[in-house]
Parts: sequence; structure tokens; C-alpha cells
Amino acid sequence: MSEQQPEQRLMSGMMVGRRYRIAGEIGKGGMGTVYAAEDMRLQGKLRAVKAAWRLNEDYAQCAEEARLLMRLSHPNLPQIIDYFPPDEDGLEIVIMDYVQGMTVADRMKRSGGRLPFEQALSIGIQLCDALSYLHEQSPQIIHRDLKPTNVMIDESGHVRLIDFGIARLYKEGRQQDTLQLGTPGFAAPEQEGGLQSDERTDIYGLGALLYFIISGGKPYASSDLHALDSTRLHYDVPLSFLTIIGRMLHENPSMRYANMRQVEDAISNGFAVGRSVIRMMGDLLSGGRITGLTTVLSVAPGAGSTFVTLTLASLIGSTESTVSAIEFAEQEPEWHAWLQYGGRRGGRVSEAVDGRYFRLEQQQIAWYGLNAEQAQPRADGDEGFRLLVEQGAGRNTLLDLSCGWMGSHGRSWVARASTIIVVTDPIPAKWSSVRLRKLQKLLEEAKSGGAEVLWIANKDAAFSRRNQWLSLFPEPPAAYVPIIPQSEWLQMIWDGSWPMEVHAYGRGLAKALKNVISVVKRR
Repeated sequence: MSEQQPEQRLMSGMMVGRRYRIAGEIGKGGMGTVYAAEDMRLQGKLRAVKAAWRLNEDYAQCAEEARLLMRLSHPNLPQIIDYFPPDEDGLEIVIMDYVQGMTVADRMKRSGGRLPFEQALSIGIQLCDALSYLHEQSPQIIHRDLKPTNVMIDESGHVRLIDFGIARLYKEGRQQDTLQLGTPGFAAPEQEGGLQSDERTDIYGLGALLYFIISGGKPYASSDLHALDSTRLHYDVPLSFLTIIGRMLHENPSMRYANMRQVEDAISNGFAVGRSVIRMMGDLLSGGRITGLTTVLSVAPGAGSTFVTLTLASLIGSTESTVSAIEFAEQEPEWHAWLQYGGRRGGRVSEAVDGRYFRLEQQQIAWYGLNAEQAQPRADGDEGFRLLVEQGAGRNTLLDLSCGWMGSHGRSWVARASTIIVVTDPIPAKWSSVRLRKLQKLLEEAKSGGAEVLWIANKDAAFSRRNQWLSLFPEPPAAYVPIIPQSEWLQMIWDGSWPMEVHAYGRGLAKALKNVISVVKRR
């Protein structure tokens, strides 16, 4: 049998079933790897592709269980739309609808390790409904692997249970499960002991997940006698809720709630919140800022946001920090020329998650540019681009908006950035009062949401009205980037070099942008 792993089998650009083009990996776990893929029959609509090994298993039973899962239809569950049974090497592929959002684990990480109690309630109520639906199937479906990385929340607060990796059909009379599976800290005692799992196993798993949320990210340990002590949890968690969690987490399944509907009623009735109300709390979850995301925008066309973005990416990469630099989707493709002729001809080129883009990987820098020949319009709108940007989480990400901030899509990315860089130059005709008022309002909203705004005086030079130009800035510029004489700039472009690589300009640019870089890396 082949020793290849799924991630080695499915590479970017590969086709699955002559229909789904693999765009990139978006998740990995013990039970398989999940990829984003474009559905070529539906204008590139994004799908989620899960590749998993089914070694030493009954392939016919795998296919039968997949057919049962494909018949499921619930707003809090993913829709399975296609299935490829295990091949000769045991590789099984499941195609699901792509779920927009982030996992509970990622949401907590970006929220400083905790979520408000109201959000825990919203997540709990929605999962109760989804799990009740699974348990009420015939035969009953037991999920068995509830954990923070298996629950997705979109920008409206809608929750999806996204992984059925070890779900199984309940078989009456069976004394134990075939395999002892689950995630430590979230698996019920009967899973660890190899006993039969039933709906009460998922009640324990949901209790462990809710405990993880209200404790600030601590896995539940039954051996810890003080785990449910209110003094060790967040101040906004009511004692009555801890009583519910304690019953869900009882070691003896017979002492837990009998079914998930009872859990849902206990949560809803105990806190005087109806199901419809708790689901409307999604606004608490929406629009979170992305740590490490910097948007670079121009006050007016030609001010130099692209030059600043490419230069900042080069400088940050030279400090051994990883950085992604992205061309905005609604601009005319331009970066392909800069990267080809601007000293960026080396590196590994591959397709990006968003099929309109190519990815150029060079040491610490990942460049994402629009293909010169734009692809067909995407059926799923902005989902591919959003995924591309959010995949940069964990590294510094620079998004070159240029003047795209004037459109609704661009403004939405300004609202999600932790740092905003505004680039302008000394040409007075570009300082439109109407444009400046719109920009100032946008920046004030961003600041009130916690973003940091930096202004850059680009193409700075000595001239008699320089002080008058600088007085127009709403605050002192964070950087003064010196102008490069036009003749020398054109020469560099045609020579295939970049100012950073020319000694006469490289040191000056590094010095001018030093403070900006420190802010970008800190955020």
C-alpha cells in the first residue's frame, strides 16, 4: 500500500473527479486534510474537499455512511454534495459546501482567549439544535468529536458543525465502539474506555466545548476538583450555567441529560432567552479585526500605495519575519509586471486559493498578484479573496488597496485591518476635499474600533511649498519617503531591479520606513 499522505496526493491545481480544482490547504487534523477547491461546473464556486485515509476499514460501509450523511439537511451542518469512495490506497474524498467564517478556536485566539458569555450561549443553542437533528435520524448519528476546531462561526454569528471525521451510526445492542477515538479534553470517558457511544457522548462533548469557551481556553479535566469553581472562570458566567455544564460533564452517562433537546431547554429556559433571540446575537461576532493585517491605501491615484506595499514587504522579509503581500482584487492587474520586472523573478510560483491569483513564494515573503488575464467572474463573489487574506493569519499581511477604499468591498477591508497606512504625494490637484472627507470619516471609524492609522508622505523632496503640503496632513506623517528621480526610476524598472536593491536608495528607504515597520510587526 502506498505510504503517501493525503496532503501529498492533492496539490494545488490538481483536479478531483474532473470537476473540482484544488486551490490550497485550509485545515489539517488527525482524521484528514481539508482543501479549498473550485467547482469548475459552477464558475469556480468554492467547495471544501476533505481527504482522509480509510485504512483497514469496510469500504462498502464507508460508502453507505457517506450516502446517509449526504441526505442530511440542516442549517447548522455542512451540505455534503459529492463523494469519492476509498481508492486502492484507501484515500476517501468528501466534497462539501465551503463554510465561510472562522473556527471557535481561531475566534477565541483573536479575541484574547475568551468570548463573552452571550456568545457561548449562542454557540451552545445552535449546536444543540444540530446535534438533536443528528440524534433523531434513523439510524442515529453520533458525532463523537466536538471541539473548538470543528465548529465554524460566520460573520453573522451563524454556527456550523464542520467535521464528521469520526461520526458513527449508533447500533442498538453493541457493547463498544470499533475504535477508541476522540480528542483528549473533549472526549467522553466512555470513548476513552472503548465503551459504546450514544447521544449522551455528544452531550458530554458539547459540555466540554462550552467549558473551554467560558474558561478562556482550558480543556476540561475531570480530575480537577475545582474545574467548575466560578472563581476560576470568567466573571460573566452565571452559577446556574455551571450547574448545567456540570451535569453535561458527569462521568456516568446515565447522570447526564437524557437527550440534546433537554440540554437546549435547560439553556434556553434557564436564561430567559428564546432560540430565535439567541441566534440574533450574531452581531457580537461580526466584523472582527484581523491581527497582523495592514491595509495600504492611496489618498488619490498615483500617490504610491503599491510602491510602499512592495517596499514594506521587502523590508519586513529581510528582517526574517514572514510576510504576505496581496494585490486588491478590484484593481486592474499590475503586480504581475512589477514582480516580473522588479527584481522578483526567482522563487516558486503556484496557484492561490483564489483562482484569479498567482502565488510567488520567496524565502520569507509570499506575493499574491492578480493574473494578467483575469479569470471568469466567480460564482461565490468574494469568498475566495477573503479566504486568501485570512490564510495569512499568523504572519504580517499587507493588502494594497490603492484607491479601492472608495468602494464598499475595499471599505470592508479597512474595517478589518489592525493597521491602516495612508499614502499621499505632493501633487495638490489630488487633494480633493470630497475624497478627503470620505477618507477621514472612514479612518475615524477604524480608529474607534481599535485600528492604528499611519500617514506616509511619499515622493518627499525639498521645494518651497513643502511645509504647506505637510500642513495638510491631519497628523504628522509616520514616514517621509524620498522621491526617486524619474529617469533613475525608469532605468531601474527596465533593468529589472527595485530601489531596495540599489545601494543609493535602499538604505534611505529602510531608514525612512523603520518606524512604520515596527508598528506593522507589533500589530
